[in-house]
Amino acid sequence: NLSGIVILAGGESSRMGSPKALLQLPNSETLLDFHIRHAKNLNVPVMVADNGKHFCQDNTVKIINDYIKNDETGKGAGALSAIAGAIENLTSQNGYLMVISCDCLIGADLVFAKLVHQIIDEDVVYFKGEKDYPLLGLYRVDLLPRLKDFLDKGNRSVMKFLSDKKVKTVDLPNEWGALANFNTLDEFNRTKIIYG
Repeated sequence: NLSGIVILAGGESSRMGSPKALLQLPNSETLLDFHIRHAKNLNVPVMVADNGKHFCQDNTVKIINDYIKNDETGKGAGALSAIAGAIENLTSQNGYLMVISCDCLIGADLVFAKLVHQIIDEDVVYFKGEKDYPLLGLYRVDLLPRLKDFLDKGNRSVMKFLSDKKVKTVDLPNEWGALANFNTLDEFNRTKIIYG
C-alpha cells in the first residue's frame, strides 16, 4: 500500500543552469506543478522536498525538510536525506513511499501503475533502463532506521545504500526512455517535444 509520495525538487541543477523544478512545459505548467498534479491522482499525502528553496506555491502539498540540514553553503545531503525526511513526515509507518525525481516527465500515477504489481516483499522497487533510476521507485517505509543509520555515518550514495537491501528492478518502458531523466536544457527541450 502507498503511504505517500515525495517529489525530489531540491537538487543543485548545476548542469541545467536553472532550477529544474521551475522549468516550463508547453502548457505553461512548471515541472514541479506537473509532478504535483499527477501525484494528487493517487489520493495519498504529497510532499515536496525542495531543500529550503521555496519553489512550491501549492498549499495543498506539504513542504518537508531533509533529514540532514543543509551545510553552511546551502548544499543539501542528497536524495536519501530527502527520502528519510519524507518518511519521518508520514503518519503511517508501514507500506511504501513513492519517490519521484523532478528531472523526469513521467507522472507519479503512471509510475505507480507500473510498479505496484511488482512488489512482493521488496525493500525497494525501481525502474532500470540503460541505467538505474532509483529515484523513480517505491521505498518501504520501515527502511527508515537503516536509512538514518547510513546517513548518520556520512554516507550519501543511493546505490550504496541499496546494495544490501532486497531490491527489484523493473524494465523502464521504451517510450519512457527519453522522459526518465534530463540534466541539460537541450535534453529538456528534446523531452518537451516528445512529451508535447
